Order: sequence, then structure tokens, then C-alpha cells
Amino acid sequence: MRFHSSLLTLALIALFALVAGPSYSSAQNRDSAKISRLLDQADYQAQQANNHADELQSYTYSGVCLQAQAAQLDLIRNDVNKLGKLLAQLHEIQNQGSPSQQDAINRFDPLLRQMAGQLTLTINYLNEHPDRVQMTTYKNYTHECADAASRASRVLSKIVSHDKAQAKAKTPAHSPELPDSGTSR
Repeated sequence: MRFHSSLLTLALIALFALVAGPSYSSAQNRDSAKISRLLDQADYQAQQANNHADELQSYTYSGVCLQAQAAQLDLIRNDVNKLGKLLAQLHEIQNQGSPSQQDAINRFDPLLRQMAGQLTLTINYLNEHPDRVQMTTYKNYTHECADAASRASRVLSKIVSHDKAQAKAKTPAHSPELPDSGTSR
């Protein structure tokens, strides 16, 4: 009989480990407030890059001088560099975040790489062909640069909105405490 109760105990422990294990391990990786703050900063910076890229694209259709276009590309480059630093910080603490935050960081990485790559192509073209800023090829480069910035900004905004919604859903509603009536029992 003792043998059967030991088997039953082991079976119950195994069942508990299977049922409680996933919830226990997910409780270990809660949303990280630091990751949320860094994602917020990245979202803001991506919006800045998007605005600067849109302005650059408008320059190509309005005949703005080469120096103004180069200055706008420099602003976008600064935005991308700031995003790169934020991404590096996010990667350093990625394992401290919830699975959805880890996924968000993984989704952000290729978007930034694409934006940086497109920006590099645009800058290189302008440096190699400064006399062709009104040509279709340069306009296509600026359009692709703006498109990559827009895509990164949109996705990061969705990521941040989702992160905030999840954090709000996980926060228990605070119920006001009733004042002490002054009577004790």
C-alpha cells in the first residue's frame, strides 16, 4: 500500500509541476517598467525620424537646395543613431521583460536595420551625385527612406500601445478603502 501512495504522491507532484510550471515561469518575467520606458523613447524618436524623412521627401519635390537636404539627412541620421542606442539598451535588458516585450524588441531590430540601410543608400547617393537631387533616382531614395521611417514609426507606436494596454490590463483595479467608522468590535 505504501508503494501505491508513493506513486500517487509522485503523480500528483508531476501533475502540479505541469499545471503550475508555466504560470510560475511566466510570473517570473513580468513586464519591465524600464523596457516600457525605453520603448516609449524609441517610439518618440521613430516619430521624429518619420517627420524628418517626410520633410526630406517634400524637399525633393519643392526644389529645396542641396544644403538643406543634406541637413535634413543629418537629422535623420541622428534620429537613427539615437534609435540604435535605445535598441542596444533594450537588448541588454531584453531577458528581464515579458515575452511580449521580448518579442517587441525582436520586431524593432529589423525595422531599425532597414531604416538605417535605406538612409545610408540615400546619403551615399547624395554624396556621389550632389548635382542630381532633382532626378527620379534620388527622389526614389528619399521616398524609400521616408517609407522605412514611417513603417518603423507605425510598428513602434503599435508596440507601445499594446505594451501599455497589457500593463493596464495586468494592474488590478484599485478599490477605495472605506473610512474607519470609529467603532471597534
